[in-house]
Amino acid sequence: MAKKAIEIKNLNFTYPDGTQALKDVSLDILEGEAVGIIGPNGAGKSTLLLHFNGILSGNNHIRIFDIPISDKTLPQIRRKVGLIFQDPNNQLFMPTVFDDVAFGPLTMGLSKDKVQTAVDEALGEVDLLNCRRRSSHHLSSGQKKRVALATVLSMNPEILVLDEPSSDLDPKHRRDLIVILKRLTATKIIATHDLDLVLEVCSRVVIIDEGKVVAIGDAREVFNNKQLLESHNLGVPSALCRIG
Repeated sequence: MAKKAIEIKNLNFTYPDGTQALKDVSLDILEGEAVGIIGPNGAGKSTLLLHFNGILSGNNHIRIFDIPISDKTLPQIRRKVGLIFQDPNNQLFMPTVFDDVAFGPLTMGLSKDKVQTAVDEALGEVDLLNCRRRSSHHLSSGQKKRVALATVLSMNPEILVLDEPSSDLDPKHRRDLIVILKRLTATKIIATHDLDLVLEVCSRVVIIDEGKVVAIGDAREVFNNKQLLESHNLGVPSALCRIG
């Protein structure tokens, strides 16, 4: 039986303005799983993801590969969990694309040759090798999203956490993203409104609404439950509509 990659018990989180974003969330994600986190705007999806590598910390019990998240374990946790923000501008801060993608491998203490290899492989995956010397901030929104993905891929994390990864991507690079995600063997947690991507990549789906987990199940079973989806301002993926 696969071991738990992420274990969450009774997670609650309230922002300083008093907004309770997560309410008694419990969830297990197994090693190697691909799990889609879906729900309406403001449901708490991004807030949940930010707990997986300790950016946010609520009243909770969270373990990553049986390691509790704490100030002491954060460096270890962040080597295991690669988080890709919804807004790539929050992830890109170095002078060039190469420097952004090399930052993680350098902090891991890799040699110059290994850093170069990691950067080239990651940029090759996202079709941006020709942009390595450009400033990340001069790229389009879609290109920035792909650079942000490369910054995480270069570190080869055991868990890949993605917040709206397909937003701003053109059709070709959205398809490329799906191919990459399907090929990666890392545990994947994807929060998105792109339900067709979830249907294609993820085996299991979690619906969150008003900070609560309201449904967990096999992706196709959940997506075939039109009444459940519509009750949480979601729709059936277009691929299933075409089949129907």
